[in-house]
Amino acid sequence: MDSPKCIEYVYPGAPKQAMPHPLELTAHASYEYYEKRQGFSIFSIFKNPMILMMLFTGGMLFLMPKMMEDMDPEQKEMMQKQMEFQQDPSKMLSSMLKGLTGAGDDDEGDSYFPIERKPSAKAGGKTVRRGKRD
Repeated sequence: MDSPKCIEYVYPGAPKQAMPHPLELTAHASYEYYEKRQGFSIFSIFKNPMILMMLFTGGMLFLMPKMMEDMDPEQKEMMQKQMEFQQDPSKMLSSMLKGLTGAGDDDEGDSYFPIERKPSAKAGGKTVRRGKRD
C-alpha cells in the first residue's frame, strides 16, 4: 500500500506544497480541564443564608431584652396585654371578631384591634354636606 499524499495549504489561495508523511504537529496551547481550588476565606461563611439567619436571631435574642428595659411603663403594660392574648388564641380570636363585627361591649377595653367608630346617619349621627348643591 502506498503512503498517503499530504498537501499543505498555508492559507486559501496559496500554492500547494507536498508534505512528508508522518505529519508532525505541535500544539499552540494546552487545555485546562480543571479549575484551581480557591483557598478558604472566613468571609465565605457569611455568604451562607443559614449563617445569616442564625446571626440575626442571636442578635435579636441579645437586643430584645435591652430594648424592653428602655420602654415606658405604659408600653410595657401594653406589651404584656398583647402577650396574654397571644398565649390564649381563643381570646385573641374572639376579641378580633368583636372588633371587626362590632359585637360585644366596648367598655371592656381589652380588644386586640381597637377600632374607632363614628356614628352613622341611620343611628342618628349628623351628616355634614360640603359645598352648594345645584
